[in-house]
Amino acid sequence: MESGQIIYPKRHREREYAVKELVAKVAYSVIFVVLALIALRSLMVGQILSRADAYAHFGLYDESKRQCNKALLLDDNNSQAWHKLARIYRDQGDIDMAMGAYQMATANDHGNVPAHFEYGMMYVQDGQYKQAIPYFDRVRELKSNKIAPSGSPYHKSSLDMLLLCYQKVGDQGKVEFMREQMRIFYPHHKTAADDA
Repeated sequence: MESGQIIYPKRHREREYAVKELVAKVAYSVIFVVLALIALRSLMVGQILSRADAYAHFGLYDESKRQCNKALLLDDNNSQAWHKLARIYRDQGDIDMAMGAYQMATANDHGNVPAHFEYGMMYVQDGQYKQAIPYFDRVRELKSNKIAPSGSPYHKSSLDMLLLCYQKVGDQGKVEFMREQMRIFYPHHKTAADDA
């Protein structure tokens, strides 16, 4: 035995091994809990948003807003939560807050068709036809890429609104393009612009 070397009794080595094993198990447990929370977050957000829908259905808009804000605390990029919040603000007449919430909903999910369409409609109602065009065009693009766009009321309505917006802006080339799109997808549909 060399001088200065410490020989630990067997019990100490066993305890040291048991401590290391316990630390490893705890670390795996923590990792499992974190992964479970990440997986459950979307489920929790979905539950909270369904509660927000229920409150809004019964006219309890403040409670519904509170539920949407809870969902946004868990996932601040949740397009559905922003969209529901925008609808609540719109229904309450708070146009500025609705526009901000629609902007967040469309920025966080470029595929959220209802949010894009409603945001475009907010601009049309405000008389800002040029600002509405990109949102209706996004709906048209998203629904045109599907196999059967004729089954979507958003697609038909977006074409109708694009036709109206291009007429108001004075872009005759786009007006003709939209009319051709309407003839292709909806041959028996009369547009609001045709009646005018």
